[in-house]
Amino acid sequence: MVNKPGEKPPGGTYEQVGPRGGKTTHAPIHHKPGKPLPPTDKPGQGWKKS
Repeated sequence: MVNKPGEKPPGGTYEQVGPRGGKTTHAPIHHKPGKPLPPTDKPGQGWKKS
């Protein structure tokens, strides 16, 4: 499941993915529960829990 920037999913490590779910060169982030996901580098990208 791909989450959009601004969503508040469960905490964990998330990777930025492209519009079709492919990996990007962006480093994974450590997301805290209850906080919104940060913006992505390009429109159409999202965050996937790794």
